[in-house]
Amino acid sequence: MATVNYECPNCGGALKFNPDKQMFSCEYCFSDFSNAQIQQIYAQKEQSQTEDERAMEAEARQKAEAKAAGIDDEGGFGVTYTCPTCGAEIVTSETTAATTCFYCQNPVVLGGRLSAAFKPDRVVPFALSKDKAVEKFMQMCGSKKFLPPGFASKKQFEKMQGVYFPYWYVDERNQSAMVATGKKTRRWKEGNRNYTETTTYRLYRTADIELRNVFERALKSNDREMLQGVHPFDLTKAQPFAMSFLSGFQAEKRDLEKQDVTPNIEQRMKQYSESLLSDTTSDFESVHTESFNQKKYGQLWNYTLLPVWIVTYKFNGEILPFAINGQTGKTYGKLPIAKGKVFAVASIIAAACTVLGVIGGFLFR
Repeated sequence: MATVNYECPNCGGALKFNPDKQMFSCEYCFSDFSNAQIQQIYAQKEQSQTEDERAMEAEARQKAEAKAAGIDDEGGFGVTYTCPTCGAEIVTSETTAATTCFYCQNPVVLGGRLSAAFKPDRVVPFALSKDKAVEKFMQMCGSKKFLPPGFASKKQFEKMQGVYFPYWYVDERNQSAMVATGKKTRRWKEGNRNYTETTTYRLYRTADIELRNVFERALKSNDREMLQGVHPFDLTKAQPFAMSFLSGFQAEKRDLEKQDVTPNIEQRMKQYSESLLSDTTSDFESVHTESFNQKKYGQLWNYTLLPVWIVTYKFNGEILPFAINGQTGKTYGKLPIAKGKVFAVASIIAAACTVLGVIGGFLFR
């Protein structure tokens, strides 16, 4: 597997993308480079791809097809690459596209993993450094009153990893039509009699609808709920994909294709469109949809990498994974609860209710 190592043009040290500066920084000579500068320097290196790499991609596709058909003779596919800095051989999963060498700790991008058909359309760069992501997590913990003492500790974040996860984003234009029945009720009183008049209407709604950025994850193996929970992302900050953005972070290559996620995307598009038409009937009561139809004018698919900080938090023998949006700092994960604190608060509330009940009893005697 061919590898790409981004080196500082001034001193040869490893370059990493710096979320705070939105530039590529060298930790040795403290030089900074813009994305345009890096692309100019490494354009030929990023675009070069040997026949061996193409053959390896074809082999990977064949393995994926065999695995989808239920043929898995190898029990999972590991891929070996050679670190361009120290020469060590490291085994990664077949979806890993960028990582850090375990021995020399330098960032390595696996060039062939995100080329050709697997090249993303765009990437949302990390906007939060590791330190700021930790601060966001600690602020979130500070707002939770029932966390166990000692849970929020910065020592737990030594192995936090910044990872780019793959997603499919879809824009669609369609014409939607809905037929429904709705009711309006009028009530009045004349003398001693109450009157109710109910009128039933047949409702017709049509609209040209444009839906943008309907997304679905493009990776099978990770926790769906956790990775969905850190959305939304500001896609106006997305950049055309360049492998250099991955330097200093981990990245995953998609293993779910368009046809795999299309059913979920189509269902969501229909739900959104139907909801938009239903919103136009809010002045009616008891609206019942009789039929709904769509005609699509076109779809635009974008294969996008999104930044997420991942940390596995160990507390009292329990493993708690957390995901932190690498752009906004939104945190998602399961927090432990201090049962003693909950019991103490419940006891105080119960005691207060008892006192109020006694006082009320005296007042009404």
